[in-house]
Amino acid sequence: MSSDDDISVEPSAARLAKYRKNTRKSVAVFFGVDEENKNAQKWEKRRMRMASSMGKGIKEEFIDEEEMEGPMMGYVPPVDVRKKSVVAMTYHGLKPKSALVKQEIERRKSMKIPGQNFRRVSISAKIPTDKMEEKPGIQFQPHKDAFFDESIPRQRLKPTKQIEDSEDKVAIESSSSKMEAVEAERVPSPSIKESYLIEHKQVGFQKINETVISKKDKRQLGMGTMGSFTRRRLKSTVMASKEIKKQLDDFEDYRPYFSYWVTTVQVLIFIIAISVYGIAPIGVGKATVVGNVPMPSLAIQTESELEKRNMWIGPRQADLIHLGAKYSPCMRPDENLITAIELDITEERSSACCIRNDGSGCVQTVKSGCSYTLSSWYKWNLMDGTEFAAMKTGSVCGQDPKFCNVPSSTPPFEWGDDITKWPICRETVKPNRSLASPIDRHMNCEILGRPCCFGIQGQCIITTRDHCDLKRGFFHSEATLCAQVRCFEEICGMIPFARPHFPDQFYRLFTALFLHGGVLHVVITVIFQMWVLRDLEKLMGCVRISIIYIGSGVAGYLASCIFIPYSVEVGPSGSQFGVAACLIVEVLQSYQMYKHPFYALLKVSTPLIFLFLLGLLPWFDNWAHIFGFFFGFLLAFSLMPYITFGTFDKHRKLVGIALCLGSAIGLFAILVLVFYVAPLTECSWCIYLNCIPFTPDFCENMMVKIKKNATYSMYQ
Repeated sequence: MSSDDDISVEPSAARLAKYRKNTRKSVAVFFGVDEENKNAQKWEKRRMRMASSMGKGIKEEFIDEEEMEGPMMGYVPPVDVRKKSVVAMTYHGLKPKSALVKQEIERRKSMKIPGQNFRRVSISAKIPTDKMEEKPGIQFQPHKDAFFDESIPRQRLKPTKQIEDSEDKVAIESSSSKMEAVEAERVPSPSIKESYLIEHKQVGFQKINETVISKKDKRQLGMGTMGSFTRRRLKSTVMASKEIKKQLDDFEDYRPYFSYWVTTVQVLIFIIAISVYGIAPIGVGKATVVGNVPMPSLAIQTESELEKRNMWIGPRQADLIHLGAKYSPCMRPDENLITAIELDITEERSSACCIRNDGSGCVQTVKSGCSYTLSSWYKWNLMDGTEFAAMKTGSVCGQDPKFCNVPSSTPPFEWGDDITKWPICRETVKPNRSLASPIDRHMNCEILGRPCCFGIQGQCIITTRDHCDLKRGFFHSEATLCAQVRCFEEICGMIPFARPHFPDQFYRLFTALFLHGGVLHVVITVIFQMWVLRDLEKLMGCVRISIIYIGSGVAGYLASCIFIPYSVEVGPSGSQFGVAACLIVEVLQSYQMYKHPFYALLKVSTPLIFLFLLGLLPWFDNWAHIFGFFFGFLLAFSLMPYITFGTFDKHRKLVGIALCLGSAIGLFAILVLVFYVAPLTECSWCIYLNCIPFTPDFCENMMVKIKKNATYSMYQ
């Protein structure tokens, strides 16, 4: 190899090694285990503060005594003294001048010392150079460090010590009375910055309030909204540490972008869904909708339709499916539904055109649905002298191969003997015959019924438009046979199937997270996400919390599709249980720091146990809750930063990251294989984990009875 080749290869190898090094470093920084340990130390400081709120304190061996400033009985969070709002300041400025003067007079009367807050004094002090060097880089700026605060009353401090060094004594010169001189001696000695300023210029100071005013609403690690709600106590010996107090002041929260985004999208989608589809009957059980509608027999009949009530005050089941709810038959072919649809097609294959003798119309029906006294069943193979006498199927009302121009029945695209495979004729030429002619009567009659798709299982009947509207179905005025329409694809909605009659909407595992069953469901979601999810995102960041939220929700719905495939489910409950699992991981990953780890674990586990028991009631998907919690638990172990206790603990947790992340991916792959390769279509005990039937109709709203027989001729 030439020297030029060596020169060209070496930089490429160096760049490849550099890329590998940067990749390893990025992954290590993300998981908080980088060699420089900067990110790990950052999360370790945060976890030390959070751990102090979970139990009754942190063991003393984990506290650095050298960093202690001194004894402190307890840590009091800073009071958030906020500025007045723009509206308040505008209103204050628009007040009459007399009111402002009156307010100022009353304020001065309420003060202990009239006039200036601090009298003008002339103080000369010698500032030792060694004290100035103790705090290098500090520049005193009078316009920033000395200010007046009218909103806080001045309080006088008692002197803490006396200055005995002659060089540090301050000579107070004043033209005030002897009483004022005595009063001045009670004022504490000025600090280095105050002495420096007062030595050069006489100024009037107001005592700066001891309360620290925060520039923004910080999240106090170890407390948060959950800690405040449960009134957790921080251990005073831990919070007195100089390092911990410094971390609390310097820590910067993440912005909860994901929490606000996902909650906003969910609320907007629900508002749109209610505006478009309306709400179902409210309550538990079923409601009966009754109406007088014309039927294909030309009779006005009283028909009824059963609708499932919705206790959440929201859309109907069929509407939720159309919006993208979790529903297994729309995600993969279902054996039970395929069998039922095939029975309907077989029944339609034996149908023919039933023509009324008075010429009032015709309808496609089976032989048993055609009255011989009022109508004639126009079957080709039962009639002599027709060119279609050899066909085993037909005729079809309003459709005939010899009268259809688009698409035409010409070789090699001839229409077969099976009418259920005929296409929709888009251009028909009517035969030039009178209504009284016995020939081609099926082409001259008025069609009284068309295909109507209704329900959540792809059912289709031949009926009138009014009857279809009563059943809240999809009426097809362009078709003549149920076999010519894709009922199940239309009921599923969303993106059409890639292949006809082959459901493939796997993305429902994701879209169902943004849907809700009703107003009460949305309220619960908003409260949880604005209370718990937002608080955790401030700690973890939007990337980590979004992976846990979406991953837990998708995995929970995938398990629900396997065990209860025919139940319509919506909502981010699986995601919320995955987020709640993070609270338990916090305790387990840092159990060495707690004096009573079991007590801390019990505090966060009790609400989850209650929610699991609540999942045994109707309209709660416990399968999604359980698997969402389990996947959230694994993802939290893999993604949440934590502290380590020595080299062995660090290696143990590195192995835990790999095992938990690998387990989550492997278990998800197993669920996908079970869902597609070996689906559970018959599971009598699965419903009991989701709803316990205390009464015969207690779980009626959760149960879906899959049809296993033909329904084509049920209204003929």
